Amino acid sequence: MNTENNKKLRLHQKNFMEKLISETEQSVAGMLFKMTSDRMLVEDVMIATWTTACQKIDVLTHHENPHGWIMKTAKIHMLQELEKRKHVREHEMLILDKLGMYMRNEAQRELELMETLKAYLTEEECTAVVLKILHDVPYSELAAYFHISEGAVRQRVSRAIKKLRKEAPDLWYE
Repeated sequence: MNTENNKKLRLHQKNFMEKLISETEQSVAGMLFKMTSDRMLVEDVMIATWTTACQKIDVLTHHENPHGWIMKTAKIHMLQELEKRKHVREHEMLILDKLGMYMRNEAQRELELMETLKAYLTEEECTAVVLKILHDVPYSELAAYFHISEGAVRQRVSRAIKKLRKEAPDLWYE
């Protein structure tokens, strides 16, 4: 007899949820779209809302205003998701700021290195060494950049490094 009552209760709850979803789905979606135009987010929030409703079905079936409960639950889920995304965006912005600062510092160091190297090397030798050593540009690309053969680029880089080892040993390390 108890299992029969459970079956009836489950059927009643299933019918209740189906009816509630069909009656509130459009208004919930409309409210959520006023909060964001992100269709995927709206769908995620609606799924979370229906999941919560199913988990709280015992409370919901006895609630005096189940439509209002659904609307409020959807709004809470949306606000939580928007808050989560806001923090993610703030975190992303902090990372981008740090990367930007890093890139500016690296560019400044590279300019300083180029100025130092120019005291010992020609401009083409400086460029070749920086591109090869700092940026690991392949010799084939360096050859195309300088419009010379790959062998000539290898020789240019090798001579420049030898020159630095001889004239600026404190500057060059390996």
